[in-house]
Amino acid sequence: MSACIQAERLSKRYGAVLAVQDLSFEVQTGEIMGLLGLNGAGKSTTLYMLTGLVAPTSGTVSIFGKPLDSQFLDIAARIGVLVERPVFHDYMSARDNLSMCARLAGREATVDRALERVGLRDVSGRRVGTFSMGMRQRLGLAQALLLDPELLILDEPANGLDPEATQEMMRLLKRLSEESQVTILMSSHMLHEAETLCDRVAVLHEGRLVACDRTQAVLSFDETHVDVLMDAPEAAAKRLQGLPWIASLEVDVGRIAVTLREPNAHQLIAFLVTAGYKLTAVIPRRRTLQDYFMDVLHKGVRS
Repeated sequence: MSACIQAERLSKRYGAVLAVQDLSFEVQTGEIMGLLGLNGAGKSTTLYMLTGLVAPTSGTVSIFGKPLDSQFLDIAARIGVLVERPVFHDYMSARDNLSMCARLAGREATVDRALERVGLRDVSGRRVGTFSMGMRQRLGLAQALLLDPELLILDEPANGLDPEATQEMMRLLKRLSEESQVTILMSSHMLHEAETLCDRVAVLHEGRLVACDRTQAVLSFDETHVDVLMDAPEAAAKRLQGLPWIASLEVDVGRIAVTLREPNAHQLIAFLVTAGYKLTAVIPRRRTLQDYFMDVLHKGVRS
């Protein structure tokens, strides 16, 4: 798989503020990569440098194997961009806004198809000034998709969307990646959505890249935290209480949540079965992207 985006030692300074520091990473063709971080971590500045909207103080960007600074027009024709707060002519309809964008780009585009993809076809004749924040965000995505781009760069694409619209957008982005091999780089503060959508995640902290991993690699199972579904959990908890290899217990209806001192669920299972209890399931806790993000963030703060 070839690299679609290559960022080498990118930095951006605004006066005395160093917003992004010495940032290097790649995004592979056809993958979805999530850029995570707290507010002010440098996510938007990084995306704006990758789209040519902001010039880096130092460092280089290559997209499709071409240098962004010298071949911007060729690259721009192949990418779609959604900034955090997309701007439109409020007095014009959604359809007219997109039609104007297509004419300015000098390329044919199916405006209705873009509106259909984001669920705005039925309101395409309304003035954008009457749109809610979430509707404007969806129109921004339609604009990014207007010319069937090979690369999408999205800054908080679910910003202002309700849960149903967010799920629709995530499904659309997944289809674009799987069916059309569109490469997607997106910033997000919605970790659950990033967990289900992104192939890889990169974490920024104070303008620095502090981690970059495949999403599935960080969603491992933690066998020190185990949920046991069983009969007589209260009685079992009394038997387990005080054992040297048990760190803590929490009893619920039909369930015990057990924290072990070592990741050895087999010892727990053997003890309960030998004691005569009937186990329905033993479920180790799965590490979430939020767990990973917080661990990485704390390490970044300490360093």
